[in-house]
Amino acid sequence: MRILFAGTPEVVLPSLEWIVSSGHELVGVLTRPAAAQGRSSSLIDSPAAVFAQKHSITVYTSLDTLTSEDILSSVDLVVVIAYGKLIPKELLKIPKYGWVNVHFSLLPKYRGAAPVQRALWNGEETSGISIFQLDHGMDTGAIHVQKSVLIAQMESSGQCLEMMSQMVPEMLEETLTKIQNLEIPTPQDDSLATLAPKISKSESRIDWNDSAFLIRNMVRALNPAPRAKSTFRDTELFFYEVQVSDIKSQKSVGTISFVNQSLYAATKDFDLEIVKIQSSGKKVLSGAEWFRGIQVKDSASEIKYV
Repeated sequence: MRILFAGTPEVVLPSLEWIVSSGHELVGVLTRPAAAQGRSSSLIDSPAAVFAQKHSITVYTSLDTLTSEDILSSVDLVVVIAYGKLIPKELLKIPKYGWVNVHFSLLPKYRGAAPVQRALWNGEETSGISIFQLDHGMDTGAIHVQKSVLIAQMESSGQCLEMMSQMVPEMLEETLTKIQNLEIPTPQDDSLATLAPKISKSESRIDWNDSAFLIRNMVRALNPAPRAKSTFRDTELFFYEVQVSDIKSQKSVGTISFVNQSLYAATKDFDLEIVKIQSSGKKVLSGAEWFRGIQVKDSASEIKYV
C-alpha cells in the first residue's frame, strides 16, 4: 500500500518505524508546523517531522498542500495518530481506502482529545487501543481492530502512552490486512459513548478537599503535561508522583507534614505522600529534598499548600 501518515508527538514513532520497515510505501508525513517550545524562541520540529527528515521522507505541514499537490488521490490510505487537527469531511474519501485513526481508548468510551488522561483520572483499571475508519464525527467511525490494556499500575499518562505506542504497529499490520481483504469494520454503539475532552488549565489545580485517591489519580493523569499543580508561599508547584498512605489525615487539608524523611500533605481522608515535586522554574526533586529547601517556620500557615 501507498501510505500517507498524519501525526505529531513521540507516540507515533514506533508506528512510523514499522511502516518504513514493512512492505508498504510511506509516501509522506503530515504533521504540525514547527513550534516554539519552553523559554526558547527557536522553532522545534515535531518528532514525526524529525523522523521523516532522517529517512528522506517528504514532510507536509498543511492540509492545503496535500490538496493543491493532489497527494491524497495518489495514496491508498492515510494513517492518523495524534495529528492534532480535525480532517475536513470532503478529504476523507479521496484516498482509495480512506483514512484510519489510532485512538488510545476502548471506543466508544472516552471519545475526544484526552482519553488516557481521563481514564487514569477516573481510576479505570483497563483502557485500550482502537483503530477505526475516520468519518466526519469525533471518534465515531467503525472499528477495524481493538485491544484492551491494563493501566492500573501505570504511574503516569506518559508511561501509559509509551506502553500503548509499542502495541500499535502489530495492530496496524492487522488493520491493513483486513482493509486489503475488504473486511467490513464494526460500527460503534453510540449509546455506550463517553467523552474525554482536552484537559483545561483550570482543571489542573489540586483541590486538597478531595480524597487522597482522587488526587493521586489526578497527578498520574496530568504527568507529564499539563501537570497537577498547587501553590506554596506564592510559588507554583507541580506534582509528578504521589502515593496514598495509610495515615488518616488529622490536620486541615493541604497541611504539610515531614515524618521519617517522607513528605505528606493532608487531604479529606488520608495523608498523601509527595514523592516527586517541582517548584516553578526549578528542577524536579524528591519530597524530602524539596522540604529541606523551604526553611519551614513555626506558623501553621507557612506549611500549607493552597
